[in-house]
Amino acid sequence: MLFNNLTMQYTSIYLRKLGASAQDISFLESAASFVTMLLAIPAGFIVDRVKSLRKLYIAGGLLTLPISLIKGLSTNYQMFFGARLWESIISRIYMPTIEIIQISSITNRDRVKGLVTSTLFMSTLGLVAPLLAAYLITSLGGLQNVDSYRPLFIIQFAGSVFVYVVIVWKLKEPDMKRSQVDRNIFKNFREMFREVPGLKWILLMEFVRTFFMHMRFPLIQLYFYEIKNADAYILGLQSTVATAVTLLLSVPMASVIDRVGRRKMGYISQVVFAICVLMPILTPPTHPEYLLLYNLFSSIGSSMEFGWFAFIQEYIPLEMRGRWTGISTMMMALIGIPAPIIGGLIWNINPDYLWWIAFVFYFFISIPLMMMIPERKAPEQQSTKSN
Repeated sequence: MLFNNLTMQYTSIYLRKLGASAQDISFLESAASFVTMLLAIPAGFIVDRVKSLRKLYIAGGLLTLPISLIKGLSTNYQMFFGARLWESIISRIYMPTIEIIQISSITNRDRVKGLVTSTLFMSTLGLVAPLLAAYLITSLGGLQNVDSYRPLFIIQFAGSVFVYVVIVWKLKEPDMKRSQVDRNIFKNFREMFREVPGLKWILLMEFVRTFFMHMRFPLIQLYFYEIKNADAYILGLQSTVATAVTLLLSVPMASVIDRVGRRKMGYISQVVFAICVLMPILTPPTHPEYLLLYNLFSSIGSSMEFGWFAFIQEYIPLEMRGRWTGISTMMMALIGIPAPIIGGLIWNINPDYLWWIAFVFYFFISIPLMMMIPERKAPEQQSTKSN
């Protein structure tokens, strides 16, 4: 979180300075989704069949280390694109292991508190990074100078090396049950959906959600910079505000989620997100500081959504996690191919339309889709009933 927050707010602007158009930036995300789609299912089976998740994660982490360095040294946007595509390839192999290791370390009962504690710790570390990035960019020539961005990626590379060494030293193999995986891909998926029918509805929900998110996501920071006149400090403060709100709300929100219910808080979060995406549209270019309201509402909604994430994590059996990640990632990547390109075309018509479309999704589409997902009894409840 600390090192990722250095570059997160400035990547699309950096690409712009390297010569990429808005359509090029959208195409990059589309290409990354295509790579992800090709590797999703094979990667899911590798994760479910590999003997050591720890070794897989460590090997994948090693292969990703040079990526930040290459991005920082890029002399054109094509070089950056190559590093981004390499990142997509490697992350498909080892990223599912992160989720499995995390989930296997937390009981269902403590999942919300576990997610909140993890987010709380990461937010504390990431609080200062955006302001440090804004200071460095401004000191080195501002947003107009392409060389102002490079030190951020170099620092990110050095930080990644440090984190990797700590992980190799401290990470232990997760203690979990591994099931035998059939080599027949389609038979595996049929069995998975037959055993947990609600997974089909979760897949539909994520499919639609990904489409609407990927239309807007690659161009968010470019919108703030080019359309709303945000400077480096406002872009940095956006991330700082988001982190600070998450930090303040994480612990009390966990208690609220437990009282109100995980699903209900998930529904409420979508209403907050709908309000959130209206903020950039209503922000006048003469007052780009109002964009901070977007991050305020976004963080409130994300804190509320912890309950929904916990509900989804519990819904998917751990022994199916690799295969589920494979098919869900493939489907999300599939819709992620046209979505950014469509977003780039909409940008050329009117950038504001991307935000209005997001409002329609959160307010009128997301909640009904979430309500379609049936309840699922916990494994221990099913076992007790059968006994």
